[in-house]
Amino acid sequence: MRILLLAFSVFVFFQNPVHAQIQKDSINKKQLRNIILAESVLYAVGMTGLGLLWYKDSESQSFKFFNDNKQWLQMDKAGHVYTAYHLTDINFQLLKNTGMDAKKAMLYSSISSTAMMLPIEIFDGFSTSYGASWGDALANTIGAFLPYQQFLFDQNYIYPKFSFSQSPFAHLRPNTLGRNYTEQLIKDYNGQTYWLSTDFNIFSKENKFPDYLQFSIGYSGNQMVYGSPNENIENGYSSHRQWFLSLDLNLEKIEVEKKWLKVIFKVINKVKIPFPAIEWDGKGVVLHPLYF
Repeated sequence: MRILLLAFSVFVFFQNPVHAQIQKDSINKKQLRNIILAESVLYAVGMTGLGLLWYKDSESQSFKFFNDNKQWLQMDKAGHVYTAYHLTDINFQLLKNTGMDAKKAMLYSSISSTAMMLPIEIFDGFSTSYGASWGDALANTIGAFLPYQQFLFDQNYIYPKFSFSQSPFAHLRPNTLGRNYTEQLIKDYNGQTYWLSTDFNIFSKENKFPDYLQFSIGYSGNQMVYGSPNENIENGYSSHRQWFLSLDLNLEKIEVEKKWLKVIFKVINKVKIPFPAIEWDGKGVVLHPLYF
């Protein structure tokens, strides 16, 4: 889904900004149809790729639910929030570009993003390795409606981001944590970190700080060779949470004239920029000269 997000981002920013040239609620129906068609194709490709990467080693079963809320230190839930948030943000930009009223565009985007995430739960429900999760569905909904904050605060103060570095644990269970970099990017929660970035000006009414300067709070986990904490302990691993504090940049606030550069900034802005970071894992504090 993260690769799908990048493709959507490029598509959004190469759309003509017709919303600036037409009246409010005067929707460009042709552009709306083109958006729906393009999104459908990208979504179908993304779902097919996800099926090949994630479910290729799983057998089918009758649909079932599985309570996985205590597994993987909830890193999978953070991933659902992140993905649903950016799907809503992308859909919102697309619908706004057709001339649709902003609040209607946000509502439809949040609903459609929730629906776009639903097939993942259906796939899980029919897979012997997983099972549909109400916790995942809740995380999807939270992420999909989180962009509504811009109507409360006039901007998105809470902006989810993602970073990844390969961990030393994937080779221990390659079928579960991934055999190569692409699979590990999706499957190995040990290497993933999810961030919430916000402007420094949240503390300054006079906006004394540069608009692009942010700080970021990160969340990750370590030694998660198995999903269950008890399974990790039984196999000699001590899974534990990690919290991070770091600087970040909002690349979309950097003024540039070239449209292709805006596209690049928009895509990269979904990823946390590497910076020094302070880590706390419940046992002590670690300073990382550069963390990604």
